Amino acid sequence: MTWKGGWPVSIETEEPYSPGWWLLTLGVKLHERRAGIRGKYKFARHGLKPNRVRPGLDLLADYLAGDPPLREDIHSEWSAPFRQFLRMGRMNIAPKLVSSTTNRMGLRDFRTAAVDDELGDLKARDLMRHNKLKLRAREVHDNMLGLGDAYTIVTPPDDTRAWSLITSESPLECITAHDPATGETLAGLKMFRDEIENADYAYLFLPGELYVARCDVPTSTLFTGRRWALSSRWEWDYDRWDDIPGNKVAMVRFQNKNGVSEIEGELNTLDRINDKLFNEWWIGKIQAFRQRAIVMAEEDDEVPPSADGDEAADPMEMSDEEWAQVFTSAPDAMWKLPKGAEIWESKETNTQQLTESIKGELQWLAFTASKPLHLITPDAANGSAEGASTQKEEHTFELWDRQDRADASWAETMAMAFEFQGDTDRADVSQIEVIWGPTQLHSLQEIGETVSKVNGVLPWEAIMTDVMQYSPGDVVDRLRPQRSRDMLSDAAAKAAAERRAAPAGG
Repeated sequence: MTWKGGWPVSIETEEPYSPGWWLLTLGVKLHERRAGIRGKYKFARHGLKPNRVRPGLDLLADYLAGDPPLREDIHSEWSAPFRQFLRMGRMNIAPKLVSSTTNRMGLRDFRTAAVDDELGDLKARDLMRHNKLKLRAREVHDNMLGLGDAYTIVTPPDDTRAWSLITSESPLECITAHDPATGETLAGLKMFRDEIENADYAYLFLPGELYVARCDVPTSTLFTGRRWALSSRWEWDYDRWDDIPGNKVAMVRFQNKNGVSEIEGELNTLDRINDKLFNEWWIGKIQAFRQRAIVMAEEDDEVPPSADGDEAADPMEMSDEEWAQVFTSAPDAMWKLPKGAEIWESKETNTQQLTESIKGELQWLAFTASKPLHLITPDAANGSAEGASTQKEEHTFELWDRQDRADASWAETMAMAFEFQGDTDRADVSQIEVIWGPTQLHSLQEIGETVSKVNGVLPWEAIMTDVMQYSPGDVVDRLRPQRSRDMLSDAAAKAAAERRAAPAGG
């Protein structure tokens, strides 16, 4: 153990590419990416500075959670109550930009080199069920498109289970380093807080090795004013160290297009929409009760009676409380006005133009994000069929692009899982193919018409999966046995009919 600055340092970080060096390097990069720091610029979750390069993951996560930053130009004396009104004036649009694509990225099965079956590999299907991978895949795709990156960690079998464990990991806790030439993963880090043990843990994945560090102090990372740094209280937890089979880095990255979130380029538009929504809502709020006033000529000398009606009072000297008593709002109230006085009432502000402006912003948002308009604004049915079809096609192209980007990472994840299980036949990553669910849903009428046209042209399995949109698992586990029983029953009925039709003694 060495000493630095009065604190014990049990992890050596000076030697390049050593475990300690990777822990420091990746740990700093992880926190910079979360906070959105590039050089001297720091981007807080509330109140972004104008010279931003890219927003941090914490900020993107706030938008996806429906908690975008509030305006900072609020007078200090009434900022506290006004913030509640600001929160009520926001609309959670950002998740729609992500879910409109991820909802159509259903992971169904895998094909491997071990089985020449168009309907998927049974062993791969068993591994998926053990890991609840259809649900985990949705989490991976949400992180990939929502935050720009997603990760899976593959853990080899142990005494408690006979299969490899596949987990979905958030980029808020994970980061990887890659060879710039080949894209090969050089190292991976998961850093998280264990609330039960009240400690921070760092799992460092290197080829064939897992290193674990622990920090028991409340602040395991800190911002020095110029960059992030790790606390010197981190120590290796040698009891948790382990070997990884196959000299693998057991963390796989799923990277979105250009490594950015689907909402990253739309933050200004989302802020503008929320600002207009708040203005419309606030105008309606303050005009819920119209303002009224008494207009009196200066030469009028008649004054209304006081609250008790005994003597007159000078209107110019009456307090607000006295006026409120004179003009009491009640079903049986009778107001007596001075001679020549008139009641003035404020007019309602027309917000129609503001409402139409918000609709226009939503339309441009759908255009720039390549999303069908009906997914963002509910009254998009008035648009032309040709425009809707073009927008739908663009979204389908985008969906295919995201599936292609996830294909390789899912193949790598499954190949690693099979290798950890000792199944080398299925561990060939180049022979693993992802089977995706349907990207579009069709009506029963459309499906029936298509089946009648392709029946006898396509194989029965292709009709069931590609036209009827059944999953490969349903076809193998349920439909195939039922079809076999129906065919046997039909053959038996046909044979019995032929016997009955045959001439006696034939």
